[in-house]
Amino acid sequence: MAKQYFVMGIGGTGMRCIESLIHLCAMGMFDDTEIHLLALDTDVNNGNFGRLKAVKDVYNKAKGGNNATQSALSNTFFSAKINYYEFSPDYQQNRTFNAVFNYNNTKYNNSEAADLADLVFTKDVEDFDLLHGYRAQTHLGSMMMYHSIVEAAKGPQPNDLKTFVAQLISATQSGTTPRVFILGSVFGGTGASSIPIIPKALADAAFVLGNGGANILANCYFGSTLLTAYFTFPTPTAAQILQDKVVASSDKFALNSQAAMMFYADDTTVKSTYQKFYMLGTDNINWNPMQKYSGTTTITGGKNQENDSHFIELLAACAALDFLNEDEQTLQGNKSNRTADYVCRIVDSELNFEDFAGTARAMEFAQKFGMLLVFSLFCNGKDDFVESIRKGGHKEIQDFLDMNPSQVVALKEYFNLFFCRKEDNGSLTEGWLCQIHRSAGGGDKLLFDAGMFTASDIKGLMETAWNKKLFRSNDIARDKKYKTYSLISSKFDRFKSMFIKTRDEDKAWEKITDRGEQFYKLMFDTLKVLYNF
Repeated sequence: MAKQYFVMGIGGTGMRCIESLIHLCAMGMFDDTEIHLLALDTDVNNGNFGRLKAVKDVYNKAKGGNNATQSALSNTFFSAKINYYEFSPDYQQNRTFNAVFNYNNTKYNNSEAADLADLVFTKDVEDFDLLHGYRAQTHLGSMMMYHSIVEAAKGPQPNDLKTFVAQLISATQSGTTPRVFILGSVFGGTGASSIPIIPKALADAAFVLGNGGANILANCYFGSTLLTAYFTFPTPTAAQILQDKVVASSDKFALNSQAAMMFYADDTTVKSTYQKFYMLGTDNINWNPMQKYSGTTTITGGKNQENDSHFIELLAACAALDFLNEDEQTLQGNKSNRTADYVCRIVDSELNFEDFAGTARAMEFAQKFGMLLVFSLFCNGKDDFVESIRKGGHKEIQDFLDMNPSQVVALKEYFNLFFCRKEDNGSLTEGWLCQIHRSAGGGDKLLFDAGMFTASDIKGLMETAWNKKLFRSNDIARDKKYKTYSLISSKFDRFKSMFIKTRDEDKAWEKITDRGEQFYKLMFDTLKVLYNF
């Protein structure tokens, strides 16, 4: 039976961390796992929210069938089953704290509560528009997010939050202790506000939905990232502050991070609800996540806030993988002792596979990451192997003529988002991997040979010797390569012959029911043999 795993991504950073986690799923790093993903943000129109949904959609369509018929697999691409949920507090009607709080009536009916609000919040904080999030006002955000989650559980209308919590309740009743992992930052708004209160909010929501019979705090393990400042953006102008009242300023992020770390180190309530924290950071916070945006105004949210991906978000997703595989006795000991383990990682130089997956799983990570990258080249490159075999373009391979065309379209779009997109004129547009490579400083600083990222068009990319120079010369997977038959033989010829040989000699792929996933399994096993993994 597949493992059940519950993951929440909160705020813009959380969205991008989930995006990286889905790419780990496509690599096959979450084998035999059913992941319940809850994307939680106040800004439903956020550009990163939209990009996450696009990646999630093509991942699930590439798996084939519908969510009810999909299953978790092992030793293949797209192995995890992903159940996706999203929740955003409804601030369409009541768009300020005062509107939600019903301040005017409260001041008349409960003056003490109104006086307390005035003591804790400035007038600007009480009046700014909540549609774009909490804007680094964590004291406001924690209260508002807790209130939104509990009220959503109490409300009569169905919603994804209720479904997610119901799945969590069911998992606690299955005889296991489910693991819940929260992805988000500690320096911004929504994520920083929510991480401290999420276990309590989920527990109270479960208490409502379970009619008092569900005890989430007692029956779940909780882990989270504590992701410190790693990017910057233009400082808001005086005119913008006058208009928007409250605007997050990146020059305060380092200070916000420091204050947050002091809180998480000392707060006994947080340490009694979480069992493990991953403190992640970098010395370099000069990364501009909106390089393509040429304006000088600080974007507070909405569709234009689509930040480029950063390698530290992949590191955060790998923390979620580590928490899933954490020793049960360690987590239970921490829970019983009402304490938490803190793992600290600061990265700001050449990044190796061990930095992300640890020594024990570094080679597996290199294998699966590298093979998915090569799969993308056989799917969207010069030799479109995927489409050609679906159409019967190779007389020796007639096994996949009934593969669903929409599944192939989704697979191709997934690889556009994963690595790069080939435009009509042959040029290339950055995808997720190209962005995280750039965030690490380019060149040989991130995992793969620099040649994989220097081509300006599809022709140049396909001419790269990625069969022999996929990995860096100084990395753990440097010796993993496959050779062609002769000087005039192509990478594709060698791959095709091995694909046929693997199909005929290893029948593991036939045990999978979906035709597209049978093909992914054959691709996985073929590349594994070719690269000597």
